[in-house]
Amino acid sequence: MKSAADRSAGALAVLAGCLSLREAYRLYPYHVSLLGGDHTFPAFIGAGLALAGIWLVLFPGPSARSSSAGLPAPETSEAETASADTTGEKHSVNESIVNRESFTGTQSANRTSGRFPFLPGNSLIPLLLLIYTVILPRAGYLAGTFVIALLLFRVLGIAKWWRCAIYALLLTAGLYLIFIEWLHTPFSAGTLWLHQGGD
Repeated sequence: MKSAADRSAGALAVLAGCLSLREAYRLYPYHVSLLGGDHTFPAFIGAGLALAGIWLVLFPGPSARSSSAGLPAPETSEAETASADTTGEKHSVNESIVNRESFTGTQSANRTSGRFPFLPGNSLIPLLLLIYTVILPRAGYLAGTFVIALLLFRVLGIAKWWRCAIYALLLTAGLYLIFIEWLHTPFSAGTLWLHQGGD
C-alpha cells in the first residue's frame, strides 16, 4: 500500500516538476543573467520536484504487506520456546507482543491520519505544488505562495492553523528576500489583481 502510494506521489511530483521546468524554459529568453530572471524560481522548483519524484518512484517505501510479513516472528518463537516450561511466562510473552503490536498500529494510524482525515496525507503535497504552478501567474507570488505554504504546513500536521499561517508568512517573506531582493528575480504580481485594478 505504502509502496504504491509513494510511486503515485512520485509520478505526480515528476509531472509537476516537468510543468515547472517547461515554464522555466519558456521564460528563459527574458533572463537577465543565469540566475536572474523569471525562469529562476520555476527552474529550481521543477528540478527539485523532478528529482524527488524520481527518487520516490525508484526507491519507494516498504508496502504494508511486506512490513507485516517482516515482523520479528523468530524472536517470538524463541521467546515462546524459552518459556515453554512455564505457562505463566508464555502468557506474559504473548501479552507483551500483543501490546507492542497494538502500540505500533496506533502509532502508524496516528501518522497516516494527519490533520485532514478525508485527504490522502502526504500524497497531497505534489498536487498542491502542481496547483501552485497553475495559480502563481494569476494570484501572484505573495498570495499564491502564502496560500499554498499554509496548506502544505497544515497537511504536514506541523501545527494549528494560526501557527501554520505564521510559518507560511515567514516562508513567503524569506523566499521574497532571497529571490526578489537578493537575486533580483521578477515574480508575477498576479493578473487577477491587475485586471481588478484596471477596472
